[in-house]
Amino acid sequence: MRRRILLGTVLLLILLAAAGTALAAEAENITGKCSIKVCSSSRGPSLMTDGKYTSYWESNKIRQPYVTISSETPMYGLYLCFRAMPSSFEIQELRETAEETREWVTLTPGDTRFHHTFYPLDGASWIRIISTQEGYHRLGFNEIFVFGQGDIPDWVQRWEEPEGKADILFFSAHPDDELIFLGGAIPTYAAEREKRVVVAYLSYSNTTRRSEALNGLWSMGVRHYPEFGGFRDAYSKKAKDAYHTLGKDKVLGWVTGLYRKHRPEVVVTHDINGEYGHGQHRMMADAAIQGYELAADPAKYPESAAQYGTWQAKKLYVHLYGDEDIQTRFDWNVPLEKLGGKTGLEAASEAYALHKTQESAEVKINGKWTPLSVEVTGSAYPNTVFGLYASEVGPDETHTDFLEHIGTEEAGE
Repeated sequence: MRRRILLGTVLLLILLAAAGTALAAEAENITGKCSIKVCSSSRGPSLMTDGKYTSYWESNKIRQPYVTISSETPMYGLYLCFRAMPSSFEIQELRETAEETREWVTLTPGDTRFHHTFYPLDGASWIRIISTQEGYHRLGFNEIFVFGQGDIPDWVQRWEEPEGKADILFFSAHPDDELIFLGGAIPTYAAEREKRVVVAYLSYSNTTRRSEALNGLWSMGVRHYPEFGGFRDAYSKKAKDAYHTLGKDKVLGWVTGLYRKHRPEVVVTHDINGEYGHGQHRMMADAAIQGYELAADPAKYPESAAQYGTWQAKKLYVHLYGDEDIQTRFDWNVPLEKLGGKTGLEAASEAYALHKTQESAEVKINGKWTPLSVEVTGSAYPNTVFGLYASEVGPDETHTDFLEHIGTEEAGE
């Protein structure tokens, strides 16, 4: 009898272990098994399920554009990567009623804060993404993914709204600049040191590059959704020309508002000379420098002062700024435990590889056309070197940490 009980116990433990393993299995990407139908459009729905963020589906401009998805395999997860997001939308499920008819039932209102969003489902067989915005407008997706039962893969983005004070606010002119010219800074501080990091882009250029920016940041361990300025990407050589194109007051107002909204201890931005001379890089550096003081003055941009209050950041770092003997220098080749042993530079390089539109991008450096993928290593404009432009906590001493002299409580520890 004891032997039978022992054998039964062992079998039960084996079954429980097997069940636990099954429950922990990664959810299958069942997108290819689904039938996807769209409203009026000249584009086929396969463009949003081909795994390429450089292609997209977009509806015509109509009332309540929609996409329906049906599947014989129960659907447990929906991951949407928007190209054109309405001001309001819903995820709906087609269900049978007591009268043996079918009707669309709202599962959840759409979250319009994030352009990449995951929605859990409960074994649905037929769903619809439908705009509830008034008037004629478009609905569009760079990609849609559908998942079966199981754990959602780590690459599926579930963004958080930045809350409280940021430890570091990084100002970047365009998606990929934060990888090329700031190197391993973002994965080192966001993932390894688990600091509250916010990345702000002056311009995302187009919706594909916005998706690439989100993919790159997520891969480096950033979980706070970035800020997109929405300004036009226009090349110039001088900061004043860039200001003239975009509107200086609008740019400074946007930068000042982000200082106040995120209340960063430290701000990091571009080279004053725009690295290889890009006018919007120069303008971004200048705006971050001016914003450092503007954000503390209640008379400047009073609307954001009324909304968020004023704010004085503790430190401002500028890429390549200052004399060599007092510059802050980093080693981005240190393995990061939280990223599985990748170095900060490797994480940045892998993130850059997700910017597919920039694979063949080149810039002229010292009279020679150079691939930007090479410049991620910081060969011409070392992304390991920064200068302390302004400080409320005195000069740096170790010159190895953006958060030097920032108290542990202030720095989110």
